[in-house]
Amino acid sequence: MAGLHPWELAWKEGRWYEVSPPFPAVIDFSTQLKEAGVKTVLDFGCGAGRHSVYLAKQGFRVVGFDVSSTALRTMNQRLKSESLEGVLIVESEMSGLPFVDECFDAVVSTNVLHHATTVGIRRAVDEIHRVMGEGASGLIVTLSENDYKNGSGRLLEAGTYVLTEGDEQGIMHRFFSKEELLSCFGAFEILSIKEELIPIGRGSRGHFYLNFKKG
Repeated sequence: MAGLHPWELAWKEGRWYEVSPPFPAVIDFSTQLKEAGVKTVLDFGCGAGRHSVYLAKQGFRVVGFDVSSTALRTMNQRLKSESLEGVLIVESEMSGLPFVDECFDAVVSTNVLHHATTVGIRRAVDEIHRVMGEGASGLIVTLSENDYKNGSGRLLEAGTYVLTEGDEQGIMHRFFSKEELLSCFGAFEILSIKEELIPIGRGSRGHFYLNFKKG
């Protein structure tokens, strides 16, 4: 299986799977989107589709993309079992999206953006800006520098490590400071940013929740 993307390899080997329910932040965000009359949502790095399925059930038109064909096959099976229509599945890298400009009313992304180098992250954020319509809003959940995994694995560049063991072996992780994350989204209006730290035995799971808008 040489040459496979690290995420495709993780899904294909069964090291990664998706069983947890939709994030509460995504549920809250979808309520806001309904109140605002939003129609079309991009699930940015959809994995096996837990959020795409949830958003489709709420009546949104959803486009979900991911780099893993194995994850997308699982998502397609979920959609069929739920008899859900109105969801488009696309295989793509996040740094070069195959969508026309300004075609989405909202973007949702959980634990995806940090799986890249600084250059890749900047390109991905540029793509988010390009495909969002004027006035569209977004929710990004990404790693904090205070996460317990920071410093684990092989150093790739400042703040970025490739994990060398566990279920995410071979996958890049960028650990953001608040200032860096805000800098990446400098072209957007920042509505809110919150850091969540959940204590566990080895330290804390650390994430930022960023709400933003294309002005």
